[in-house]
Amino acid sequence: MIRILFLTTAWMIQPAFGQRGSDHLLMPVDTVNLNRVWIAGGVAATSYTAFSIGLFQAWYRKNGLGKFHFFNDAGEWMHMDKAAHAFSSYFQSEWGYRGARWCGYSERAALLWGNSMAMLFQTTIEVMDGYGKDYGFSWPDMAANMIGLGIFTSQQLIWKEQKFRIKLSAWPQRYSSGPVNALEDPDYSIKDRTRELFGNGFFNAVFKDYNAQTYWLSFSPERMINRQWTIWPDWLNVAFGFGAGGLLGGYSNVWDRNNGIRYDASSIPRVNEYYLSLDIDLSKIKTRNLFLKSLRSLFNIVKIPAPAISVNSNGIWKGQVI
Repeated sequence: MIRILFLTTAWMIQPAFGQRGSDHLLMPVDTVNLNRVWIAGGVAATSYTAFSIGLFQAWYRKNGLGKFHFFNDAGEWMHMDKAAHAFSSYFQSEWGYRGARWCGYSERAALLWGNSMAMLFQTTIEVMDGYGKDYGFSWPDMAANMIGLGIFTSQQLIWKEQKFRIKLSAWPQRYSSGPVNALEDPDYSIKDRTRELFGNGFFNAVFKDYNAQTYWLSFSPERMINRQWTIWPDWLNVAFGFGAGGLLGGYSNVWDRNNGIRYDASSIPRVNEYYLSLDIDLSKIKTRNLFLKSLRSLFNIVKIPAPAISVNSNGIWKGQVI
């Protein structure tokens, strides 16, 4: 669930990121450093506690709790929520791994710690969903989490690097102010519906609005064939994107409100969108500054805007910058 993206970043960022000391705090170590372990553990425990309490207060307390139950949401939101789960577990695994490496853990141990921490956060969400009246524990969500873990871990085991990166881009959408049901409720618009579902503004677009989000698989062609091309910069990637549009509900664009009125916006097509674009691999931007190297790793989960071509599931092509 992308709505909790930034709630998880505090402990996932390499613990050295917030240090004010000299560059030696950012240097890797060959053996486990207990001082760093205590710092990382304290950040992780504090962030997890704040995350759990904040998530409960924001989502589950308001909507109410019930008996633990399961919910099969495999086809919901045109699979965008599953892409969000895979993305979240991917970057959480990497940041947890890098934090463990900063502490001095071996490659294998760091992978275990990164995967464990990512699954702790993601499983916490699912357990809370299981008790939420409006949600439910979802095995498809857990499967998507495992896909994200697998993409990160398999690359570290095989190549010792991430040749394929899962990234996110998002931008607020413009929605119609025209009425959905002009006869029975002329004051209620598509924009009102999206505000109910997703909220307003840029951060809600990143957190919640599946119409605003695109998930990318970004890679360098020259690294895939292990051959350097003089005309191809090391930092330039090709990216394939997956998104959606026209989503006004999990499964359809027809819904009921508490006023007893049914709203039908099925004339708005629900589509998946597929993109081809360029991207920048921030890890390949050369710098000697260790602090900037930490920033590169932190922000390398964001797809850099670039020209793109796209086609949706209705066969409509267009060009844009995304």
